[in-house]
Amino acid sequence: MTDHFGPLRQAMSDLSEHGGSADLYERSLRRSRQSQRRATLVTGTTAAAVVLALGGTVAFVTSHRPDPWATPAAAPSGAGSEEPDCPSVEALGDLVELPQGWSFGSVGVQCAQTWAAADVQRPGGGSVRYLFHYTAGTGWRYHDQGTEWDCAELGLTEPAPFCTS
Repeated sequence: MTDHFGPLRQAMSDLSEHGGSADLYERSLRRSRQSQRRATLVTGTTAAAVVLALGGTVAFVTSHRPDPWATPAAAPSGAGSEEPDCPSVEALGDLVELPQGWSFGSVGVQCAQTWAAADVQRPGGGSVRYLFHYTAGTGWRYHDQGTEWDCAELGLTEPAPFCTS
């Protein structure tokens, strides 16, 4: 028996020219790399979207939060002197957000040295005073609310209309 593989080899050679490589290794590597790139892209895009959403939410919430200590009042005209000018009711109203139905009384602002007090009317009757303190560099700031304070505890050397002594 003679082995005559010439025509068979020729046929296989013709098939390989038209069919391409029988090795699938290169193609599987290419697909794997492509899948990894897609997964990385999707993960990165999702992470960026989450960070932007959280950052936007935090920025929105903090910009709409009432915070009387965040914005200092305008420096009074007597800036640089030891005793500042007494602030107006409007200037003090910019420092605090009163509960609904509450308003500053018509008496005005009572001042002593670096302290100021303003009466606040409540809908249920009665009044309460808001106490403000002036510090050079930061201006007027909300300090406390009540009816009267001890002048000595506030560091006042003279009697004030909102003090007990």
